[in-house]
Amino acid sequence: MTPLILSLVLLAGEPLTVRVLEHEKPTTVSLEAKSLSCDGAPLPARAVAEVGARAVRVGERSCAVLSAIGPVTVTAGAITRTYAGALRVVVESGLLKVFNEVELEAYLVSVVGAEASGSPKAALEAQAVVSRTFALTARRRHAAAGYDVCDLTHCQLYRGQESESPQAKAAVEKTAGQVLLVGGIKLQPTFFHAACGGHTSSATDVFREEAASPGVSDVEPAGPLCRELPDFAWEWTIERLAFASALGLKAEGNAFEPLRRDRAGRVIELKSFGKRFTGDEFLARVGRAFGYQSLRSLKTTAQEVESTLHFTGTGLGHGVGLCQQGAKTLASRGSSAKAILQRYFPDCQVRVP
Repeated sequence: MTPLILSLVLLAGEPLTVRVLEHEKPTTVSLEAKSLSCDGAPLPARAVAEVGARAVRVGERSCAVLSAIGPVTVTAGAITRTYAGALRVVVESGLLKVFNEVELEAYLVSVVGAEASGSPKAALEAQAVVSRTFALTARRRHAAAGYDVCDLTHCQLYRGQESESPQAKAAVEKTAGQVLLVGGIKLQPTFFHAACGGHTSSATDVFREEAASPGVSDVEPAGPLCRELPDFAWEWTIERLAFASALGLKAEGNAFEPLRRDRAGRVIELKSFGKRFTGDEFLARVGRAFGYQSLRSLKTTAQEVESTLHFTGTGLGHGVGLCQQGAKTLASRGSSAKAILQRYFPDCQVRVP
């Protein structure tokens, strides 16, 4: 067994540590599990955990770590989710931080269901391979904070058993262990997005990192493969002062001044009110402020008329790697998962360690 294959086998066998309920920022959660424990001491199978002075408070007890063996059902506010594997809860910065230790393939069933629900079979299988490869390369992505990946789109959407489906489970099982390797030998990150707008971008251009994601054309004689996405072509208008305020800048100078575009036409460097941004940094800042359905991609142009900024563009997302809408279109025409992956990752081969 080669060192690479041995490394992949070992990585695939280790549970992932996923920070869950990150967006909810809970200070109180209710848990129900097969078993609960406070610093190793048993607790009843149902408990309410709250933020204490320096630890998790469960009734009269104070726990440095509240542990649960799954399946674990957690309620935080209006949200209830059930997670396989194990859960641990700690207090940090006045919040409960919840971590799920889950086997890779179980994690993937939830991710594929959340990220590609309703896709044809071959598109789900392609998503499973891309998401598995991403998960293996993203281990310890958040190592400084004590976990591997988050449950948000920054990593991959993960909702526990809530987003699982028979179709997602079948896709993960059909592709069990399969990953994308550059040249058939090198494991590198793989990315995906909703719609490329006609041309994907390289990870080097967008994220400034080496990854298995060269930019490829997605245009056929009839148009882009992803053109069937609702609002494929979009517009967004925002007041100049509100835009500057959201970016934490004074409304002085041009609001949107592209400095560099890649061959896909995506803005990868720009200035806004005199401040320089990389494209992905800018897209994330605007998305956090106004929602990710506002400035949908950086395959865009903008016009300023008096106090208003008007964007027009195509596609949705960062544009790197697998175009999910394009994959759906190809799958609906009869393309296999392998053919879909070959289109978006032409330098890679699918391998099972």
